[in-house]
Amino acid sequence: MRPGAEAGERFDRLLLAWEGLAAQNGLAKMVGGVNTARHAAYAQLLQRGFRSEFQGVTMHRPDEPGCDRADVYILDDWR
Repeated sequence: MRPGAEAGERFDRLLLAWEGLAAQNGLAKMVGGVNTARHAAYAQLLQRGFRSEFQGVTMHRPDEPGCDRADVYILDDWR
């Protein structure tokens, strides 16, 4: 999502649309990834009933947060 004061609301609308698309196509399971350092995005997924299926580790050089910050709303695809 674009950063800013409304990023959380836009992320919520994205999740709602994603869930609608999954239901429309008869999907029983959705898989989406988010780095837990993105606290707000992770919390929204948990509130919607998403649960951790596996954990991964990201390593950055230099050791800076980059896009893995509490205020960033990004979904990852680690398939």
